[in-house]
This record gives sequence, structure tokens and C-alpha cells, in this order.
Amino acid sequence: MCAETEEKLYWYWLANVDGVGSATREKLFRCFATAKEVFSADKELLLRTGIAEKAADALRNEKYREKLCEEFHKMQERGIYFVTKQENSFPERLKNLPGAPDWLFYRGELPKEDMPSVAIIGARECSAYGKGVAKMLASELASVGIQIVSGMARGIDGHAQRAALTCGKSFAVLGSGVDVCYPMENFTLYEQLEKKGGILSEYVPKTLPRAFYFPQRNRILSGLADGVVVVEARQKSGTLITVECALAQGKEVFAVPGRLGEPLSAGCNALIRQGAHLVETSRDILEVLWRCHPETVNSQKKIKNKFFLEEAEKIVYAYLRLEPRHIEELFYDMDFALPKLSQILFSLEAKGIVYSPAQGYYALCTLQEEI
Repeated sequence: MCAETEEKLYWYWLANVDGVGSATREKLFRCFATAKEVFSADKELLLRTGIAEKAADALRNEKYREKLCEEFHKMQERGIYFVTKQENSFPERLKNLPGAPDWLFYRGELPKEDMPSVAIIGARECSAYGKGVAKMLASELASVGIQIVSGMARGIDGHAQRAALTCGKSFAVLGSGVDVCYPMENFTLYEQLEKKGGILSEYVPKTLPRAFYFPQRNRILSGLADGVVVVEARQKSGTLITVECALAQGKEVFAVPGRLGEPLSAGCNALIRQGAHLVETSRDILEVLWRCHPETVNSQKKIKNKFFLEEAEKIVYAYLRLEPRHIEELFYDMDFALPKLSQILFSLEAKGIVYSPAQGYYALCTLQEEI
């Protein structure tokens, strides 16, 4: 076994020791250079680092040491992988964050460093409007190479990730072990994520979900993204914990506006008042990412073709909705002659932005194929 693999094995041991958290590990690594040194230290030497006696006893407990190598390889045979912050393959976006995890377990693959990532999050009990917007944004962004990150939760998270997987990649950060699907209603999505993206967690396999794990995992969720998009959230919502993490990490925050007086819109509208980027279309997100992170936005030609429209196309696009509208209704709202309006709608349809569900009716696409 090479030194690098051996050190990784000792980190895996450390991840499994109950009662040894990040504060304890910080004290240990002020005195020890490697996880192997921690593993080899006797109780007296461990106590000299300033850790609690209970933690030192846990580190010396044989139950965490027996069959260590065997368990590590069994985990890999089950398609679960382990990466530490010391490795080059650990996500670069997370390495320098405050409170960064020391390791990740994952199934599938890790997000690619050279591709932009956007987190789409929101209410679990979302409306039909929120569901439609989440699907539209996720599919449009994924189709031009944006990785979609979310929490695989019921509602906005799940809808966004399903839509993203139809034309791109998506990654879920769990508040449980990566081998524990929660909620079970998203089991099909869970299986798809392993094949077309990845499932990540800092918690060891077989860890069951607990309420306080979810706020903790949110820093990883926002950390993996270049920007966080909120689609429907109540004034006091768990979604806003992720937003707080994103702001602390210096990430871009976007919010989809909602109707006044609607409880599910209160959180988003408040975020916009506080300075979040208002989102009406995918272009609003792409323009900010392109401006703030030009090196991360790939497929720029495709993005231009799909979202950077001619002036007349922009006007017509602004009048279209997810619900179909008849061409005569659009004609009365705008100054274009009917033949010109038909030509513009045909152009938008050819770009995959608009579709016609019935003769004379036009609506914005929610699930689009790549151009």
C-alpha cells in the first residue's frame, strides 16, 4: 500500500470515530502532521494536544480499528468513494471555505472544477408555478453546461434536479449518508443522480438523516455553487440558511419574485429587497455568472445562441409565459404587425425557447433539448 493510500485509510478511520468533531481534529493537527500519527499515538500523547479525555478514549477504542482496511474496501465495492481535503481531487470550491469539511463521501462523480455550478433551492411544499419555474431554469441552465446542485429534497430541489438530468448533470448534497435515500419518494431521482451526476455527503455511510444535519450540509451545498437561486421560500424558511451560507462565502444570490401577499413568495421578495439578483429568465443568471466568473462559463457560443436574443425577440419573449398564449392575444399587447410577430415566434421556436402546444398558441419551454 502506497503512503498516500495508507494516509487516506487513516482519514477514513478518523471519519468513523464518534465524538471527534472538527474542533477536536483542529487541536490534533496542530500537533500531528498526519492522520497516521494520530492513529499511532497513545492516550497520553493524545491528551497533550488539549482534547477531552472522552475523545482520546474514542480514538483509542479498538472497535473503530478492527477490520478497518476490510471495511474501507467493502465501501468502495458498494460504489461509495471517499476523498479528503488533502487530495487534489477534493472540490477546489470547498477547500478554502470557512468550516470546510475535512472529507466527502460520494457516489457517482464529483462536480467538475472547470464547469460552472448553480444551486437551485426552495420550498418543499411548492406551488405549481414554483415547480414550473424550477424546471425551466434548471433545464435551460443544464442544457448549456451549468451543473445544478441541490439537496434532493421534496419540492423545488427535486423538481429542479429531475429537469437538469434530462439535458445535463446534477449533484445532491445529503443530510445523511450517501447510501441513505431521503426522502424515499425521491428514490428514482437518487438512482438517476448516481448515473448522471453525483451524491455527496460529509456523513459516513449508513448515517440516518437528522434535523440538525441539514443546516450543517447547506454550507457544502452553497460552497459547491457559483451562485444560489431561490425559487419560492417563506419568510422564515430553512432555504434561507443556505442563502446565509452563500453570502458568507461570497457567492451570488438570485431570487425569483412572486405575487404580493403570497406566503411562498415572501422569502424571495425579501431577498430581492435586500439586494439579491432578480430572476425572470435564465439569462438573468447567466449574465451575472459570465460577468463575475468569466473563466467558469463554458459553451459561450451556445449560451449566446440560446439566451442572447435580438431586440425584437427579447420583447416578444418578455410577453410569453409558461401558460400558452394565443398569437392574437400577443398581437394586441405589442406593436408588431402580425406577419412580423409570426416570424419572431418562429425564430424563438427554432432556438428551442418557445413551443406551440396547439395551433396559434405559444408558451415558454420548460424542458429544452440542447441546440
